[in-house]
Amino acid sequence: MTDGKEHIEPALVRAWVTETVRTLGEARARIDSANVFPVADADTGTNMLLTVTEGARAVSALPDGEPTDTVLVAFARGALLGARGNSGVILSEFLRGFAGAVTFADQPVGSLRVATRFEAAARASYAAVAAPVPGTILTAASGGASAARAAADAGADLTGVVVAARDGSHRAMLRSPSELEVLSRAGVLDAGAYGLVLVLDALCRVLGADGLDGTGLEAEAAARGGSPGALPGADGHAADPADPVMSVAGGTMDAMATLTTDASVDREAEPSPAVGPDPAQAAAPADGGTASVGLDGEFEVMFVVEAGVGDALRTVSLETDVPDLADALRSALQEVGDSVVVVGDRVWQAHVHTDDPGRAVAAARQVAAGRAGLRQVCVRHLATQVAARGVHEGPSGTAPHPDQQVPAHGVVTITSAPGLVPDLARSGAVVLLAADRAPEPEEVLRVAVDTSARLVTVLPGSDAAAAAARAAALLVEPGAGDLQAVEVLDAPTDLHVVAALAAAQLVEEGQAEAMRAALAEVRAVQVAADGSLVRPALEELLRPDDEVLTIMPGRRVDPLVIDVVVAIARQRVPGIEVVVLDSGRDHADLELGAE
Repeated sequence: MTDGKEHIEPALVRAWVTETVRTLGEARARIDSANVFPVADADTGTNMLLTVTEGARAVSALPDGEPTDTVLVAFARGALLGARGNSGVILSEFLRGFAGAVTFADQPVGSLRVATRFEAAARASYAAVAAPVPGTILTAASGGASAARAAADAGADLTGVVVAARDGSHRAMLRSPSELEVLSRAGVLDAGAYGLVLVLDALCRVLGADGLDGTGLEAEAAARGGSPGALPGADGHAADPADPVMSVAGGTMDAMATLTTDASVDREAEPSPAVGPDPAQAAAPADGGTASVGLDGEFEVMFVVEAGVGDALRTVSLETDVPDLADALRSALQEVGDSVVVVGDRVWQAHVHTDDPGRAVAAARQVAAGRAGLRQVCVRHLATQVAARGVHEGPSGTAPHPDQQVPAHGVVTITSAPGLVPDLARSGAVVLLAADRAPEPEEVLRVAVDTSARLVTVLPGSDAAAAAARAAALLVEPGAGDLQAVEVLDAPTDLHVVAALAAAQLVEEGQAEAMRAALAEVRAVQVAADGSLVRPALEELLRPDDEVLTIMPGRRVDPLVIDVVVAIARQRVPGIEVVVLDSGRDHADLELGAE
């Protein structure tokens, strides 16, 4: 029994952070292999690991002696700014909810307060998702919070409450295939829920409690009428005991991936009203069927919205009058895509899957206009990035099985032209859109990590971006995903970037060399769309042996001007190929490139 006054020391929080990074690092490949929802892109483990790694980096930057609340808030805020993917963003919000609003005095974090924190974490996670789906990390968070409150009300000590939360999340994870059909078909548990269970298991272990292990899971499965080696597979037949299963080094949580459907269902744990509605209830169709899921967008778009200028953690204080933009951002992004998650307070991280990245960014900018700005706008073409990691589709209705292949080479492009983003991303690059200002080195490093490659080539598109990229190359260190080195090529304009990527598409090997060769041939100029200026600019730019002229007009350029440019070009260089690209920029200039 406890009077609720025992508390978590700052040192224990730091130990939890370290153990969480270690645990997710060891489980990364297994979680990736079970990732089928919302998109089977095999990166949930990677995303959760990168998210907590950034949180750990923020904690390590704190001086010794900081109180518990300060350490928790640093962990959550670092995770928020470094969050990747659906799962990472939701996990960062779980941590933010657990940390709670910054208090005016650091109070003891006892068993009763920890139960309240788990409830706050579950509510915050659920509220962050525009369209909650049952059988996911949200259900695991709700199950953990309900169990924690029940344990605290029954008089459990602090460790008992944390263990109860871990076990409640674990039970919710086990029933995930019965709540989400895509998991049942694939024969896996929810990857995000699994990651959350591991985060809570790490906290149990630093408190001195036993961690979950394969033996315990086998006993639990047997009690439910099966065993991990003989549970129903995706086709209804017994699973092969030799099949890969989710696990963590050291014996933690073996045999996870094969626990499915009937043997996984635990109908005893119900969410507490204090936690808020369970996603399993809120998202289930009225007829009792399973919520439908599917591919929900060609691109993943993520960005940070912040008030003020520069580092939001320095410029936004508790006293700053900043409206909460989360609900408005969530609503705006739902109009242009799916898998919408928005988290944060005064600084927001947003995630959406969409077929139109430009509309997503424009919608966010409209919401934030006059109140906040966008930064760290990262766009990935989902299918291309999945292919780069060597993920193969399994048989119909089963989970994909990645080779855990780390690409040797990746490409980052930086641009301020929103109209170019879709094609740049489709070419295989991870795109950093410099929406409101030149990028910071940390933002370039982030997108370099997001390529999942060891060596990343950056095509900066401007002098300012090139400087940031060169600074980012100096920041590469252990903990930056699989990234080992960053190389910055001389691509001073968007037209250089386009030419380099086009050249890379023409070769199967030696893409970096092909890009360098193409960049050496490109000449570019920007000129106002004025007849008296365009002709001399073209005459100076074009050479008799040029093969391609690229025209990139601003949105305010009259289409007739483009026709004139084409006519002049073909008069000077008969047979030249002319390519017109939409920059998406709101100006009346022409950008011209010849090669």
